[in-house]
Amino acid sequence: MMDLFGNFNFGRNRKSMDDLMNELNSMFNEPMFITGKTNVEKGSDENGEWSKETFTSSDGTYKITSVVRVMGGDGSPIKNKKSQNGELEILKSRLEKAVEEQDFEKAVELRDRIKSLENNQDKITELESELKELIEKQDFERAIKIRDEIKNLKS
Repeated sequence: MMDLFGNFNFGRNRKSMDDLMNELNSMFNEPMFITGKTNVEKGSDENGEWSKETFTSSDGTYKITSVVRVMGGDGSPIKNKKSQNGELEILKSRLEKAVEEQDFEKAVELRDRIKSLENNQDKITELESELKELIEKQDFERAIKIRDEIKNLKS
């Protein structure tokens, strides 16, 4: 006779179905997560901003590291994304590249975005400050409206 696990049992040490089910249940009653600590590093280099997160289990048997680098929509690194001036610099360098490649449609679009940013810079800065406060207060409905207004001013 064969048990559930394919072993032949001839009457010796035979387990009942309840015993087998209890063993099976005990396998899944273990925690399905691993405890440990996480170390986060952030920085920037010539290729833009990055962050590195390393998780190490309490007993040291597991170590998982992930590295994230912020990239623009065109695949180029975003440098100093936090400031308006950094965004303007990025757009201007993309504009130069578009002109060099004779992609004039893209150049016109970038030129217009640069002008819009330069003209609306004070208003955008003010709205970004308000947006940050709304997020801290968890007023997400108003924050969405402000976010959309900022997006419209930047485009």
